[in-house]
Amino acid sequence: MIPLAQMSILKKNFLREAGRMLEARTRRMWVAVAVAAALCGFPAARAQAQTINGTLMEVETDQPISLGLVIMMSESGDSITSTVTNGQGRFSVTAREGGSFVLIASAFGFKETAAGVFELGSDGEMDVEFRIAAAPMAIDGLIISLQRPVLQHQLVKNGFVRRVTRGLGHFITPVDIERSSARSTADLFRGISGVLLQMPGGNLNAFAGEALRLQGAGGFCTPTIYLDGARMSIDQTRDLPIEVLAPLAMIDAIEIYRRPSEVPIEYGMTGAGMSVGMGQMSEGVCGVVVIWSRTR
Repeated sequence: MIPLAQMSILKKNFLREAGRMLEARTRRMWVAVAVAAALCGFPAARAQAQTINGTLMEVETDQPISLGLVIMMSESGDSITSTVTNGQGRFSVTAREGGSFVLIASAFGFKETAAGVFELGSDGEMDVEFRIAAAPMAIDGLIISLQRPVLQHQLVKNGFVRRVTRGLGHFITPVDIERSSARSTADLFRGISGVLLQMPGGNLNAFAGEALRLQGAGGFCTPTIYLDGARMSIDQTRDLPIEVLAPLAMIDAIEIYRRPSEVPIEYGMTGAGMSVGMGQMSEGVCGVVVIWSRTR
């Protein structure tokens, strides 16, 4: 027979051990429940998250950009997460902890662009519109097929542009004419070194306007004038106002060659008209003026 006192001690030890076993079993059961809940997508406790939702768009058109890469970075420059925009340009990036964040976005044909800093606290969430600009792209091996021939500007075809780059002579370009305050053809020539405008004599002085003269070896003389590449007779142009020869509204560009060394070979070197310096009339070598009219 076991004494009563010893029986009481054994009973207490048994109950204590049974309690420990029940407590361990209960703890294991709750762990299993928590794991199962996590696997099923139902967290046992709510986790903190900091999220930026947004739309990636083009600067010029506000059109959404699909398949754009959006990277979430910490303010110190550490990459946190990244995502790709959907067909509507939407994206969502999430950080585990609150803080200051920077977004970097890029897409094919667009400049890589940074935005931020965005401050998000615990469980913070915000919506943003992220705009990036298009970037020019170099394309190797591009072949263009045209259905019609390229039309070359007449000032390229007639050699005006080539002669401008040659650097000899004085040139009045279409831009110069457009920006000038000239009210007549003569006004285009005013202020140019070696150019003189004077009232013409002879029987044609009934025409209003001034005739053109260039500085020659013996004084100012009548230059040889070409109109759209065709040489005009000095006898015709000597006493004819430049406005009559070429009205301002029709002029596209002008070339002025005041010295023999400037004159292009295609315009030769002309022994020109009458010198009028110091009241003396004598033959002398004069320059060339080439006038191009607007495309008809």
